[in-house]
Amino acid sequence: MSDSQLINVWQGERKLIPNNNESCLYQLRCLTGVGYIRNMSISNRIHFARGDSMIITGSEIITLSGKEKMTVELKIFEER
Repeated sequence: MSDSQLINVWQGERKLIPNNNESCLYQLRCLTGVGYIRNMSISNRIHFARGDSMIITGSEIITLSGKEKMTVELKIFEER
C-alpha cells in the first residue's frame, strides 16, 4: 500500500478496511459523505462523517458502512 489510499463506499455498501501491515498505525479520515465504522472486536458502531478522523492499528478488523456515498482516506500514521 502506498502512503495514502482513497476508499469509496456507496450508500448501503459495506467495505472491509485493508490492513496490509499489522505493525502500523493508520489514520482514517472522512472526506465526503456519512456512514459508520465498526471495529469487529467491539459491537458498537461509530458515526463517521465529513471531517471525522480516527487512528486504528493494523491488527484491527474494521468495516465501513455507507449511509450516503462517502470517500475515506486511509494513510499510514506511524510505522512501528
